[in-house]
Amino acid sequence: HKLELEASSYAFDKMRQMPHIHIIGSDKAEEHNGILTFVVDNVHPHDVSELLAADGVAVRAGHHCAEPLHRFLGYHATGRASFAFYNDKTDVDRLVGSLSTVRGRMGYDD
Repeated sequence: HKLELEASSYAFDKMRQMPHIHIIGSDKAEEHNGILTFVVDNVHPHDVSELLAADGVAVRAGHHCAEPLHRFLGYHATGRASFAFYNDKTDVDRLVGSLSTVRGRMGYDD
């Protein structure tokens, strides 16, 4: 649990600083339990997932068995990064690095 929290807290802090990235849920990293659900402005989560996958970063995209909650929150779908005891800052840096290129690769000038 400690390693999972370290990786997810590091990712939480990095992703919160990124423009156009929005973490869904609590403002406290420890309340995410190793799972960060997010959206990227104007980019469908399935596109985000495919772009990250091309960089060797695995995330999930969709409703995550929570479609009623997504509707309630106003999202059609979200991305989800999950962290476990085997993830470290290198994995997070790869996620954040790839995520920082998504909007540009979709043709947005940020």
